[in-house]
Order: sequence, then C-alpha cells, then structure tokens
Amino acid sequence: MGILGQIKRHLRGTVSSLPALESSAGYRIVDQGVNPTLNGWREALVAERQHQAFVPLLRELRSGRPRLDFEVAARAVSATKVTNPLLIEVGCGSGYYNEVWTFLLGSPLRYLGLDYSAAMTALAHRLYPGVQFVTADACRLPFESDCCDILLSGTSLMHIGDYRTAITESVRVSRRWCIFHTVPVMARRSTTFLTKEAYGKAVVEVIFNRDELQEIFAAHRLVTEAVFESIPYDVSAVVGEHTWTSTYLCRKS
Repeated sequence: MGILGQIKRHLRGTVSSLPALESSAGYRIVDQGVNPTLNGWREALVAERQHQAFVPLLRELRSGRPRLDFEVAARAVSATKVTNPLLIEVGCGSGYYNEVWTFLLGSPLRYLGLDYSAAMTALAHRLYPGVQFVTADACRLPFESDCCDILLSGTSLMHIGDYRTAITESVRVSRRWCIFHTVPVMARRSTTFLTKEAYGKAVVEVIFNRDELQEIFAAHRLVTEAVFESIPYDVSAVVGEHTWTSTYLCRKS
C-alpha cells in the first residue's frame, strides 16, 4: 500500500466548548537518567483544549498576521526548494499546520499528518476532512524508508522521551530533508527532562543542550543547513539558564 493510502479514518463529532487551562504549568525537573513516560497528550480533553488555544492564532493567520513559529515553518519548507513536496508532519496535533502552509506557501504541498494520539488525529479529521492523517508512534513510523521529501517534526521532539530514536526514524523516512520545528534549547546545561501540566494533564518535556543536539544530528549524518529562531520560550526559572526555541533545517548527507 502506498504512503498516501496508509490512513485510518476516525469517528466524526464536534469540538465542545471547554474552560481554558494553561498550556504549560507545574514544571518539575526529572532525576538524571530517568526517562519518564506520560500520556497526557493522548487525552481527548487535551486535544480539544489545545485546538481552542490555536483558534485565535489561526484567525490571526487568516487575517495576514501569522505568529512567528508559523512563519518560520513556512520559511524552512521553502528553503528546501523542493517543488510540490510530499511532507509528513510528525506530531501534527489537530492538523493546523496544514492550514498554515496553505496560507503562507506560494507553491503546492502534499501533506500527511501523523500523531501518536488517536484523540488528536480524530479531531484533525473532523476539522480538515479532506486531509490525510494517521495515528502512529514517532519512534516506529509506519512508512517505508525514503518515502517522503520532507519529514517535519512539528513541535513534537520536545515531548518524546526517546528522542534519539525519533530522530533516527525521521532520517530513515525522509529522502532528503528533516525539519525539527520549535525545539527548546539552552547553551550550558546538559539536555534535561522535565514534567509539566499541559492543558491540565501531565506530559514529558525535553530541553535540549544546543551542542548535544547538533552532535546527535551529525551522528545521523544530518547537515544543518539553517537554524531559524522561533517563538520565545524561557524556562530559566526551572533549569537555571535562559532557554529559547529554534527550528533546524537539516539535509541528509
């Protein structure tokens, strides 16, 4: 079965109106050597609350005022210079980046969204019924090697405990380009695991040491072609030093 045929359909419904909760709260550093497994992103209420948080951002996008991370994602894809690329987004959530690229890219894009949360992909199907989504694990992608032009980790690497395997899978599946979008980094402290409450549920978060991350890319024979500064994200109160987010455009060598 071809990649565009590997899609599972989900039941349709409507997104309920829910009280807003913070997207990030209650940060705690995890003991060194511990790789926590928390599944808050799989909760249906989290999927719906996250969508509600992005509704005003998408409204601003449609009004010609995209948020910086939206602009950066479009710039990174454009920088590949691939004509009509097949792009797989890992960690697609409710699929809103497909809408972002529709508005910001001046050329066609074939898109497939993937998320390990069935609640997220079910919501994505309801919101974007003409777009293709699949439920699967970033560390075990259900695709053949070299099957897409661009593999984009859509603000998801920071929530994957086994991030090294996720990077390995990204490189395997992409023919040429990997984009790791809005990755939180810091300059001095070693890569650090945190837990936090995302929309009321416990999840894992990884703040990467910038140099350690580049070493992992190099070990996977990825050449960093560009680094774009993305939206501010400073958890210095937790980790003890300034943090920010970057989007990495990487080419397979």
